[in-house]
Amino acid sequence: MINQSRSESPTAGIVLLSVSSDSSLHHETQREDQYTTIDVGDSEDTAASSNSTEKPFGTISSIGMAGSIAIAVNSLAGPAMLNLPTTYQRSGLIPTTVALIVACILACLCSLHMAHVVTKVPGNHFLEQHVEFSDPFRIFWGRKAFLFTQVTFFLCTTCLNLSAIVDTAQIIDTIMGHSIGSVALRFRPGPLALIRWRHGACTEDEFLAGECFPFDNGDGMAPDIIFTAGYLVAALIFIPFSLMDLKENTNFQIFGMFVLLVNSGLFAIFFLYSGLSLDNVSLWGTSGDWDTMIGVILFNFTLALAIPAWMNDKSEHVGVPKVVNTSSVIATSLYVVVGALGALAIPNVSINMLESMTTGAFGVPAQIAACFFALFVIGLDIPLFSVLTRLNLTGSGLCSVTKANVLVVYIPWAIAWMFYQGDGIYDVLSWGGVLFTGAVAFIMPLLLALYLLLNYNEKGSIDVYSGYLKSPKAQRIALYVTLGTAILAILIAFVGQAHLS
Repeated sequence: MINQSRSESPTAGIVLLSVSSDSSLHHETQREDQYTTIDVGDSEDTAASSNSTEKPFGTISSIGMAGSIAIAVNSLAGPAMLNLPTTYQRSGLIPTTVALIVACILACLCSLHMAHVVTKVPGNHFLEQHVEFSDPFRIFWGRKAFLFTQVTFFLCTTCLNLSAIVDTAQIIDTIMGHSIGSVALRFRPGPLALIRWRHGACTEDEFLAGECFPFDNGDGMAPDIIFTAGYLVAALIFIPFSLMDLKENTNFQIFGMFVLLVNSGLFAIFFLYSGLSLDNVSLWGTSGDWDTMIGVILFNFTLALAIPAWMNDKSEHVGVPKVVNTSSVIATSLYVVVGALGALAIPNVSINMLESMTTGAFGVPAQIAACFFALFVIGLDIPLFSVLTRLNLTGSGLCSVTKANVLVVYIPWAIAWMFYQGDGIYDVLSWGGVLFTGAVAFIMPLLLALYLLLNYNEKGSIDVYSGYLKSPKAQRIALYVTLGTAILAILIAFVGQAHLS
């Protein structure tokens, strides 16, 4: 039972919501909406009170440094990473690399500001409560802001999962095509038919060019709509993982990060060994090819979404800035190395880089590495983002665990197969990065951080600027610059994507 006790701060006049220790609620259970007024400084704004709950007495946070880095790196190195070689070829080496570095800095600052905002929630200065991503927006801005972040969070992670599901299914079909063969139900063009695909169906030219893709109709017409055996296998493997909680997924995330680091090194070796050529990619690209670059790059940097849920379960000795900065540098370095070398090594690289590598054009070792990457890096991103979205929905009291699982697990798997062929998944990445990732992972955390800095006297416990900017004035200027840069990047991406469409 939740008891409200009013404890007014003499400086900020904040009405706190406390939860009795004998009635602690698990953060994935549905809670009743409780409302009260937050008086922020001299502002007359009101907002809904926190729905966050105190951590049960005796609870030990169990995600250590290795697990924390793994969750952060894996939330960054998602399915959009596979699109970077083709992004490099479309947009040029220098613009794409510069955009990745700028996006990395922006993502670090947005993630740290999100963490700082979480510690400004009443009663959560030292992470005493379970606070999910949308909770601070409800507490300080009210229910409309809360619902907006819930919707954009859900759409952003759904786009990520749609892409990861398709990429993983395609690789499993490729593996099957090299052995027993794969089958699929073709719904379009009609009539309904059972079709088969084996690697031997590809021509020698397609094989050498790395363009032997599962069930490719190769006629340049509208893509077929098919449901493949690889898709079914992927669903049977990863849906159970998606129903676990964050702690249960930690060991799998550590293993996934290990596979990511090893395979990225192997990819770099394969690319170097096969030979690099500037004939495959230009230094600057052309302005017409920059249309979707920023959207796809933004789609890689979604770390801010994982911050609140991870902070709830991390060990006390794990520092937030260290995890955010370290994971961002690791992920961005991998983006540049794998993306640039892949673009230089593979002529006309596939939108999904792994498809080009699993054709066998780079040898059996590259095939094996690509398969491991798909299953244990991209595949394990699916349960990670499913868990984060479910925690946000249930931890904020919006719906039950069962309803959340339908929304974040079963519905994406029920529709992703329709994107299996064609460039539709690239459009999902581009528009998803511009509209949803831009809003929920960049703009909203920065806007709330600026609002609290201007109107809220209580200090958070996260050092966003590593001690370099201590005065409120310097922090305000830095926030304005960061927010302006983020808005400009998203506007450029939106205009470019709209022009391309």
